Amino acid sequence: DIIEPQLLRRIKADVAKDLPRKIIVDACNNLPLSERQRSHYANAIAQHRKQSAEGVGLKNHLGLLLYLRRLCADPQPMGQLSNLSTPLSEIECHSPKMKWLMMELEKIKARNDKAILFCELRDVQRLLQRVIFERFEFATAIINGDTSTSSKSEVSRQKQIRGFQERPGFGAIILSPLAAGFGLNIQAANHVVHFTRTWNPAKEDQATDRAYRIGQSKEVFVYCPLVVANDF
Repeated sequence: DIIEPQLLRRIKADVAKDLPRKIIVDACNNLPLSERQRSHYANAIAQHRKQSAEGVGLKNHLGLLLYLRRLCADPQPMGQLSNLSTPLSEIECHSPKMKWLMMELEKIKARNDKAILFCELRDVQRLLQRVIFERFEFATAIINGDTSTSSKSEVSRQKQIRGFQERPGFGAIILSPLAAGFGLNIQAANHVVHFTRTWNPAKEDQATDRAYRIGQSKEVFVYCPLVVANDF
């Protein structure tokens, strides 16, 4: 109340009057938990409760939450990373997010559009890359904290993004939301998928705005696929 008279806030809609709409797609917010996920989920909670009762797991609530979030993206036992050799049919059977994503990318391909896929789990990034290559037969770039920012590098962040932007037709690029806040402009994409969600909503909004920027000529569609189970 004290500082409000001194505040002047400009939002993008005020400045860029001709910017197309940003549409939040909620049709993917109710994906049913798979049986494999249900088993791992129940086991993880039971194990945590047992450790807590014994006084050895009281400080590991965050670890449990991190695992459960990972589990909803790729159902692996606790402590195990994504298995890059798992057949695509098996992945889609046990991961409702991955099955939904492949179906959505087919629709995006039919529209000749491009998509940004946000995920901060590096093994899941590699799994997404492999699955997309197998289904759509093109190599997807991954931009994360390991990606070089040097202009001399042949696989620098900017060169990979430029290649994605300039390549005609359908395409997808995988980004870490933490690596997406450094002035990246990816207006060639107008579909933004948060395959896994960062804890910080501001980071997520900033990541979405890699595509929703001045210069974007298409409506931008934003997806946050969520796995649900009424018994948990």
